[in-house]
Amino acid sequence: MTEADPPWEAVGLDAQAEAVYRRLLTHGGGTVDDVVASCGLRPEQALSMLERLHHSGLLSRRSSGEFLTVDPRHAVRALVESHERQLAAVRDAAEPLGAIFDEVRRSHTAEPATRTISGPEAVGDCYYRLKQCARHEICALDRPPFLLAPNGPLDEAAVRRGVRVRVVYAAASFDAEGGWEELGSLVSRGEEAKVVPALPIKLAMADRFAAMVSLSLDGEGTECLYTEAPPLLDALTELFERYWAAAASLSGPGLEPSPPPGPPVEGGSARMPTDEERNLLALFAAGVKDDAIARQFGISTRTLRRRIQDLYAELGTSNRFGAGVAAARRHWV
Repeated sequence: MTEADPPWEAVGLDAQAEAVYRRLLTHGGGTVDDVVASCGLRPEQALSMLERLHHSGLLSRRSSGEFLTVDPRHAVRALVESHERQLAAVRDAAEPLGAIFDEVRRSHTAEPATRTISGPEAVGDCYYRLKQCARHEICALDRPPFLLAPNGPLDEAAVRRGVRVRVVYAAASFDAEGGWEELGSLVSRGEEAKVVPALPIKLAMADRFAAMVSLSLDGEGTECLYTEAPPLLDALTELFERYWAAAASLSGPGLEPSPPPGPPVEGGSARMPTDEERNLLALFAAGVKDDAIARQFGISTRTLRRRIQDLYAELGTSNRFGAGVAAARRHWV
């Protein structure tokens, strides 16, 4: 919060009201004259301020005209709960208001179930509305070039309201600087992420009710197909699930690299893989190059290769393919 946006504004009180309230707290209360003298307000302003604080439940009023402070541990909690109830009522009105919006839009535009959308603003608006309307699940196939703003706030909001978010990324997503950190941030918010060597399209689908599919992947066009047609949605769902089943999982809090693996447990297969080992195996399977992995982990290529050798030694192999086979035998992937 900034000085122009104090926390008290969330419950209907501005910075001046907070200052008056704090002054009254230090004196146990006061009168209009006290507020005029100590806060530099005109009498009518002071009375209005005291009435606001009284209406908010922070002050009680005596017949003499004196205002007394109420224990803020109870008064502030009651004030917040009152505003929470009001906000909940506004939130509950979203669905019927949305139904009015949809009905008016249908009657005026008669948009087809499947249509082409062009231009960054139109595509971006459709993309945000698609994610905001999801109630159960968001599925996506994602690959560069990335034409829209980062998904973080949208995905985080979706997860908070109980939406499952599953995304399959192409290995090229990790070529750009900061790609690993961005993905780690999304996973830390609740996104489920997997990686594959390549993807033929970009796809975003909400509740298997509506989907957007890229029609251009050259980084210049922003044309996409939007559909609510059940046959197309069934086909896109099957496509997504095939890639999801074949993709390698990425895991770990924030996807931060773990310390180098320690000595193996006796027997060689009892322990579970570290987050770094699991993520390395996933990136191996997706064909991500060593220098791209090192850049995303924030370490040198030499350090990365030393850790890869430690992983190979743990798995009893000398190459990526052998590591994948050995990891599968241990049920690490």
